[in-house]
Amino acid sequence: MQHNRYHHLGWLYGIDFFEAAFSTQTFSRHAHEGFAIGAIAEGAGGYLCRGESMVLPAGSLSLMNPEEAHTGHAAAERVRYNMLYASEAAVRAVLGVRELPGFAEIAPRDRGFKLSEALVRLAQCLNSVQMADHRLAVEEAVHAVLTQAFAHYGRAVLRRPGNEPSAIRIMLAFIEDGVAAGKTLSLSDLAAAVDLNPSYLIRSTVRATGLTPRGHVVRARLGHARRLLLDGAPAVEAAVAAGFYDQAHLIRHFLRQYGVTPGALIRH
Repeated sequence: MQHNRYHHLGWLYGIDFFEAAFSTQTFSRHAHEGFAIGAIAEGAGGYLCRGESMVLPAGSLSLMNPEEAHTGHAAAERVRYNMLYASEAAVRAVLGVRELPGFAEIAPRDRGFKLSEALVRLAQCLNSVQMADHRLAVEEAVHAVLTQAFAHYGRAVLRRPGNEPSAIRIMLAFIEDGVAAGKTLSLSDLAAAVDLNPSYLIRSTVRATGLTPRGHVVRARLGHARRLLLDGAPAVEAAVAAGFYDQAHLIRHFLRQYGVTPGALIRH
């Protein structure tokens, strides 16, 4: 039985993401033009790669460099894994790096399962098309996967997050204006507004505020919705005006932020 999904992000440097879940499918000897970054979530996957036959159990990483020939099959009754495919140009653009030495090991131990978790989070974002600021969430999730993969296993040197108070102030004002104007905001929009690489902006924003840029966008949307509610707008209208997919999404985020639903907001 197969339950595979293949996502192509044409708007994000052509990055691909494969959610694999199968028992009998096999892959003949092939290679990918770009990097392949994955983690086994269930069962075991089998490879013939670099002249070696290997079995990767659940919890294993699978990291391959461009044009690295290999086969693939389920080495257990069933295998389930998540795999991101990105060209060298895409990785350089997302992370803002020039040198990409590549992966020395095909199946290194996943330290703290951080890369596995980042891949799961990306899958969740891709399958939650109704979430607020969906593309921004996907962009940040892709960034998290590539950062974990290349900073910890790919020997890439990322620019350290810096102290950027002026850039963050400008970004926050840009977000507030965009939310008030009913705009959809992307990571590239936010980075361009402050003339910083998106990866560096994410890491510097988290370092300074504890939130990602999307975290600040969601917070601004909630603040806008709250003001509309206090002015007497119905929840469904406030949700749409603030940029949420629907009233249910506003309620979910409102509860997380304020501890109550919009209906429990009382004006005195």
